[in-house]
Amino acid sequence: MDLKQQILVALGLDKQEESVSLEYQAKLEDGTIIVSTADSLEAGVDVSVLTEDGTTMLLPVGEYKTEDGQGFSVEVEGVVAELYEEEVVEEEATEETEKEEMNEEITEEVEETEAVEFDSVAFMDEVKSVVVDLMSNVNTEIENLKSELAELKSTNEELSSEKEKLSAQVVELSNEPAANPVDINKFSALGKELTQKDLSKMTKRQRILYNITNK
Repeated sequence: MDLKQQILVALGLDKQEESVSLEYQAKLEDGTIIVSTADSLEAGVDVSVLTEDGTTMLLPVGEYKTEDGQGFSVEVEGVVAELYEEEVVEEEATEETEKEEMNEEITEEVEETEAVEFDSVAFMDEVKSVVVDLMSNVNTEIENLKSELAELKSTNEELSSEKEKLSAQVVELSNEPAANPVDINKFSALGKELTQKDLSKMTKRQRILYNITNK
């Protein structure tokens, strides 16, 4: 006995009676087989469950989904109340949209990360260039300071040498007697006693000698 005959028998229909067309058959997500006299699952059509022994029973009230993703509800036992095909499509579209948005966000993050990495490399190159320039300037300044220190050292040595020469000359001069002793007779040759004006013209040494010789 084929499935159609099993369904007819389960519905209590004889072959002599008016033929009943069972056009729709599908399987729910849980494996339950459903049948209907309608050629498609639509709101208002009958829907029953085909059991393992070939009998049928009205599909209980609830919400269901077929293996191909068709959702529907039953508010009156054995009758389809509403299909959820549009909602399923919208959910799928929403999921696709969310996936696309996530992919775009991931792509943007990757691009931003790559841009940051690129900027970091450029920044490091710039820092290296600045450091090299600074080191070059520092080295130049160090060489200049070394040259100035060498010149100062040379000048100091020259000054020390000149100082030693001058000290030697002073010692030598201090050891020599005066070539011409101070003559104070030019003041006394006037034949008169010197006035304060004349004394003021003398040096301190001349005044001392004058006073000694005129006592």
